[in-house]
Amino acid sequence: MKKRRDYALPFRYIISASLLVIVVVTILQVIARFIFDKPLVWSDELARFILIWMVFIGAAVVSFDDKHMAVELLQEKMSPKVKLITTLIMRAMILVFLAITAYSSIELVKVSHYLESGALEIPFSYWRVSATVGCVLMFICIVIKSIHDIKDYRAGHYTNSSIIEEVKA
Repeated sequence: MKKRRDYALPFRYIISASLLVIVVVTILQVIARFIFDKPLVWSDELARFILIWMVFIGAAVVSFDDKHMAVELLQEKMSPKVKLITTLIMRAMILVFLAITAYSSIELVKVSHYLESGALEIPFSYWRVSATVGCVLMFICIVIKSIHDIKDYRAGHYTNSSIIEEVKA
């Protein structure tokens, strides 16, 4: 089986860099507060802002890897064809939810653009658009994963292995 391109790789790097920035900013805050007795006003806000974006980008990566939490008790006993069909139905429902959520969040982003965060003075729309972007990225990742699964099934090597099957291997 040919190894597929990891479309989520740039996002994995973004998540790693984001986590590094959060750790560095938090350590700087601790040093500034307890050693120099001059707390950084903006550090907590920046860490929260980055964390929010990291979570939604991370959700897209998990969607690409198909590793969201799931109860696969019934799917483990299914034939590959039935497993693919049930997986595609489940993903179709998730896509509908993501499309509704992304569309619904656009109005909230527009309204919140006129409010700014306290320390960094970042418009709240930049905070809230992370949910919209995350939903769109998850949508794209799920579509790509579904296309790969259909191609794998047609080629005769579809597994969509569960975590339990991966641990056994």
